[in-house]
Amino acid sequence: MTAPDPEEQQRRLDVLEGIAAHAVVRLVSGELPWNVWLENASRHGRYGFTNTLLIPAQRRTATDVRSYEGWRKVGRQVRRGETGIRILSTRGKVRSVFDIEQTDGNPLDLPAERLPEGLERLLQIAADLDLYVDRGRGWTYLGHPGRRLVLPPELDDVSAASLLAHQLAHVLQPKGQLDGAHGQPAGCHGVRRVIADSVAYMLLAEMGLPVDHLRFAPAESWAGTDARATPAAAVRAVGESIVRTATRLRRRLEDGSPKPAVAPATISVGGASEAPRKTSMPEPGEQARPEREELLAALADAHRFYRRNLFGSWGTGYLSRRGFSAKVQERWEIGQAPRAHRALVRHLRELGHDDRTLVEAGLARQTDDAEPFDVLRDRVLFPLRDREGAVVGFIGRRRDEGKGPKYLNTPVTALFKKRELLFGLHEVRGQLAGPARPLLVEGPLDAIAVNTVKPQTYAAVAPCGTAISPAHLGSLAAIADLDAQGLVIALDGDPAGRAGAVRAWRTFQDVTWPVDAAVLPHGLDPADLLSHDSRHSVTEALQSAVPLVDLVVDETIERFGGTLEFIESRLTAARAAARLIADLPPAQISRQVVRVSVRTQVEVTEVTAAVAAAISPEPGVAPAADDFPLPPLADSGPAPRATSGRAPKPSRRSHSR
Repeated sequence: MTAPDPEEQQRRLDVLEGIAAHAVVRLVSGELPWNVWLENASRHGRYGFTNTLLIPAQRRTATDVRSYEGWRKVGRQVRRGETGIRILSTRGKVRSVFDIEQTDGNPLDLPAERLPEGLERLLQIAADLDLYVDRGRGWTYLGHPGRRLVLPPELDDVSAASLLAHQLAHVLQPKGQLDGAHGQPAGCHGVRRVIADSVAYMLLAEMGLPVDHLRFAPAESWAGTDARATPAAAVRAVGESIVRTATRLRRRLEDGSPKPAVAPATISVGGASEAPRKTSMPEPGEQARPEREELLAALADAHRFYRRNLFGSWGTGYLSRRGFSAKVQERWEIGQAPRAHRALVRHLRELGHDDRTLVEAGLARQTDDAEPFDVLRDRVLFPLRDREGAVVGFIGRRRDEGKGPKYLNTPVTALFKKRELLFGLHEVRGQLAGPARPLLVEGPLDAIAVNTVKPQTYAAVAPCGTAISPAHLGSLAAIADLDAQGLVIALDGDPAGRAGAVRAWRTFQDVTWPVDAAVLPHGLDPADLLSHDSRHSVTEALQSAVPLVDLVVDETIERFGGTLEFIESRLTAARAAARLIADLPPAQISRQVVRVSVRTQVEVTEVTAAVAAAISPEPGVAPAADDFPLPPLADSGPAPRATSGRAPKPSRRSHSR
């Protein structure tokens, strides 16, 4: 069978992502209990958070899933005719795995973990993570108080293992603080507790220990119920953190050996001291992991250095030629990275910042034992700020004749995550409180130009060199009233821009607020608002935004109908558009039916019938063997009926007006 074309591959991805998104909504509402998801995550967590939802959605009873080759390596063979379970790889590709019940062959050797051994393994992991675990009062601890973990001696092995696993989860979170350390409350609450208890559940299940004593509050109690707080995004972020942390600890369990190059520490168990074990406690003079305040201080000093370096550089002339005056450059605090490889590193060292802080802040990179060097060099730099306004990273634009990517970001760090942060969002918060509509543009120069020329009309923001993500939308929704203001996206008018409209539609299809699109003349972008020759054309395009769904429907008609010269091509285009219209809210269907009828010259009644057929397909028509059919989510009601040659699609709500 030939490989599916890119469009078909994308459709399969959309189906899987839709199933996962629906499962997240069920987690938020409590329809899918948290402990049921944890049970599945314990079995399938090595495949990532999304796949802990996809696997049970397709095969509820799955316990151990592996690829076809994975089963062959352990002496088992997938039975002929078995349907694979579709999952997503780390690169976003669709791949198939099979449950053990779909295979025949040698039994798997899975020795059960005994309770004392399970606790001992956790104690060893704690030692490897520089923790002093005290189960009694017979030993005086003189080390750092934030690394002392007390397990009351009256706890049984299961309770002790639960508490220890809970604390290990805290240690592997970004701040790495135990309960009761550095002012943390002795008993954690909210999201912090959900993550730690969930990781403990997965670790105990991995070792065969009881988990029934762990209880979890409904997701809505910590993720919220207000749509503006994006509870689904919160649940997804928490789930990803749980799976990631549990996977790191599970690997340590599987490894079972202490890490090298460590100093001795003593573990007191039951009042008696065990022999010292090697841990990775820092030696005198060894650098500790920098705190958030240290990273922010290094970034602030780097920003001041870059700003001073802009004056007299090529960046000043480049910005001025594009219409960005000295006043605009100063207002947006634009900087310039020197060309020298270690100019910033040397400067920040002189201010007292250590190399590890520079690397962890994303300002420097180090390979092996070589000297660290600047990440961003010979680029005009725009600061990236968090919600509070602190600089957490930079995005740099190279010279026109320079080498490498046009834009380059700070690497992802504990402070900067490009799939969550939007350039300009902090700066336009005042505009969003007024009449300005949020406008999504491609890059920082576009955002600055729009906010300079049309601040009362638009509040422009830009993703950091990546496609817009649900986390971006969550960040925007936290500041803007999207239900009232909606969102406008700027698109190029060429074929690539039309393809961008379709991609944007897939991203925004599940939101409920209006999304419009401003189609720019080919070859122009919003930054040309500062160009005398192009200002009028760009302004006119920005004032002529249309509902995004109109562009997507029109693009579908053109793609399937071509020139619409023949009745066959017009019918094909109308039916393709009908399948898209079927996903719209009822209030929008009539308008689009009329638009399609006018464009294709197909009778309104025929277009309406095609939409009805797409919404309620004829029963008993099976999908083609290679059309990637997927079962419905577990406990989600009867399976949807398939359309002719098409897999059933999850219901979605349109947002566009």
